[in-house]
Amino acid sequence: MKRFQFFVLCFFIMVISVPVSAQLNAPEADSSLTRYGEDFHIFCATSPMQANGSLLATTFDGTNATFIWEKYSQVSAGFEPFTGTILEDSVTSEIRNLEDGLYRVRIETENLTGEWEEAWVLNNWIRVTKAEIPDSTSTCTNFEIEADFEYAPLEVNSPTQGEISLRTQEKEEFFVEWTKDGELIRRQLSPDVMTPVASETPVRYDLYIEDDFGCSVEDFVDYVSKVPESAFEASPMEGEAVLTVEFANNSINYDSTYWFFYKDDYFIPGKDEQNGDEAVDSIDFVLYEDQPVHEYKRSGEYRVKLVTVKENETGNCRDTLYMEPGTFINVLPSLVEVPNFFTPNGDNMNDEFVVKTQSLKSMNVTIFNRWGGQVHSWKNNNIISSEDTYAHSIWDGQIGRRLASPGVYYYVIKYEGRDIDEEDEKGRPVKGTKTGFIHLFRDKQ
Repeated sequence: MKRFQFFVLCFFIMVISVPVSAQLNAPEADSSLTRYGEDFHIFCATSPMQANGSLLATTFDGTNATFIWEKYSQVSAGFEPFTGTILEDSVTSEIRNLEDGLYRVRIETENLTGEWEEAWVLNNWIRVTKAEIPDSTSTCTNFEIEADFEYAPLEVNSPTQGEISLRTQEKEEFFVEWTKDGELIRRQLSPDVMTPVASETPVRYDLYIEDDFGCSVEDFVDYVSKVPESAFEASPMEGEAVLTVEFANNSINYDSTYWFFYKDDYFIPGKDEQNGDEAVDSIDFVLYEDQPVHEYKRSGEYRVKLVTVKENETGNCRDTLYMEPGTFINVLPSLVEVPNFFTPNGDNMNDEFVVKTQSLKSMNVTIFNRWGGQVHSWKNNNIISSEDTYAHSIWDGQIGRRLASPGVYYYVIKYEGRDIDEEDEKGRPVKGTKTGFIHLFRDKQ
């Protein structure tokens, strides 16, 4: 019986003497790995001075215990108490704001003393040391972004394994990306950016760098644009001569403008197909106003080119904008249309003889009765618009103050248009004469 009691006692002592370890982990770590049998917990930090690490210890069986924390000292080559880290009568213990180093924890209960559990804490940071656009590299066609960065070495001196390096990446292998407004520009640390953006305010380019532990840094650089962007609208785009067209300059980031007005397509000898079918050697004149107004006195199809200039110390930049291929300012050709009857009976319907015109420079209207007597005439050698002819060339069916007799009258209209007679080798204005009969009815409804 005594022998049995001794066996039970020994078994009980052996059970309560089995070392019990705390469970040690780092739930807030950005990355965790094991190297050479040692646990490493990596925390992303924003600078070399930031202590961002944390460790959490938990009792194995959920019973309350006292947690004792220590940190390894490279100076003493041994573990030293970690200040203020003894926590009694608790299931868990967490230490925060940890600097780089090797930490360990042990739990103690009334009857047990646990084994030490160890883990490394490393604060991983990436810091941009340079992000700029040298003015000497910024031209009209491209600019260079010069950038550089440094990062945490993630190297430790293990008391058991010696020097351990956790990084497997070289700087060139980090993920690097430059974007503008969310659009990818280049995946290169110091890129050469082509086709600079025209802007009157600084243009932001964003840098993003990430390592294989998921830690990252962001930075940006402002590009001060050296290039202009030409844009304009013309109104109206179509009408009879004389056509007054206003040009609205919608360009940005420019200091001066040059408006190139082309001759009518009739006078253009050839076009350059490689330049969007734009005219060659056909500039009529140049204007330098910011918002010019031009009168087109001849009919035809006209092109316009706008060149804007941005003045820079390193060289002036230009942007050229042509009207889209196939788009013209269309000044309508001359037109003379004559009615064959009118009814001056006071019913406000077709009461007047009106010659419909368009893009005329001059017109002479003469109306005769059946005996050759002149009953109406009108002449204008400087017609500006069809409103001139409408207002003055009409015949109201009266001769003096007397009503003209109903019947047939004869008209002769001589005119000169504001367009070119394409059959004339010298390109002189079109001229013409129209004759015919007009019927005057007074009782026609």
